[in-house]
Amino acid sequence: MRKGVLAFIVVLSFVGSASAQDLSGILSKVGSQYAQGYLTPAANAFGVDLNSGLFHSAGMSGILPFGLHLYVGVQVPAAIVPSSDQTFSMSYLDTVTFQRSIGSSTFDIQVPATFTVNNAPTVFGDKNTTGQATFNVQKDTTITRSGVSRTFALDSSATIPTIPGWTKLSIAPLPIPQVGVGSIFGTDILIRYLPKIKIMNYGSVQLFGFGVRHSLSQYIPLIPVDIAVQLGWQNFSIYDSSGANVLKESAFAANVEVSKTLAIVTVYAGLQAESSSMDVNYSFTPPSTNFNPSPQAIPIAFHVKGKNNFRALLGLDFGLGPLNINADYNIGAINAVNLGIGLSI
Repeated sequence: MRKGVLAFIVVLSFVGSASAQDLSGILSKVGSQYAQGYLTPAANAFGVDLNSGLFHSAGMSGILPFGLHLYVGVQVPAAIVPSSDQTFSMSYLDTVTFQRSIGSSTFDIQVPATFTVNNAPTVFGDKNTTGQATFNVQKDTTITRSGVSRTFALDSSATIPTIPGWTKLSIAPLPIPQVGVGSIFGTDILIRYLPKIKIMNYGSVQLFGFGVRHSLSQYIPLIPVDIAVQLGWQNFSIYDSSGANVLKESAFAANVEVSKTLAIVTVYAGLQAESSSMDVNYSFTPPSTNFNPSPQAIPIAFHVKGKNNFRALLGLDFGLGPLNINADYNIGAINAVNLGIGLSI
């Protein structure tokens, strides 16, 4: 499949109705604790997508010499984003800045504050809506400067708007090109690859994955079904318009799969243990003040674990000559659907 087509699909999948600002530009307005709540649904969805579509049959025989087979196609998993993942609420501790004076000196003071966020958009929330965060600080704060102490009466609370969603989604699809080659001694390999593709002014995406599968049914004479086990590892990255890696999702899966072929239809199912995590890197720019109108950006980095640890799946594959079309439904902490199309020989 040509790069242009893939780029178009990815645009539809992730950017769609997003604003003209890339993701790091949106995140630059918030600190790490807020960003974790904002991005957790993306960590969940991308992890589920990466660990989907790893097989559409447990059989490994092909029509190439020595019984080898080759599959080239695209799987399009789509994590189902529940409405509860389009908004979030949380409380956390941070600091707020006030400008005060002692004598002829004017300076900024940072004081601890408790922030409470209610029904703010997540990364998958409405891009035209902002939530609200209320902060509360200790009413009286004593500052000592140059040997002079003074107690300031500070605003005890205030409400500020939050950032909007990046792109509103009820499902989060991720098209994944993949190639399967085998089997040698009942073992085949799976390669998933999407080169770094620039998407207009939003940045770039890149994906790489590798899997190994081994047939168990070869050891069981006259067994009426195919059985196999598989291990898979993948990375998916989103870069901002400057080329900086904002999000990097890593995923690992281990499954047991079974299938039965009847004429042109293969029924397949599987049980899968999995894990995923997201590494986030961006720069947070604190609000400007009269005393510090151009604050320095602060590097932010954190790690978010995906929610899915186990899934069961059931699907159908239709072999129309060399053309394969498959679909399956995945049940776990986050559910997903998967559609695939490819050529198999």
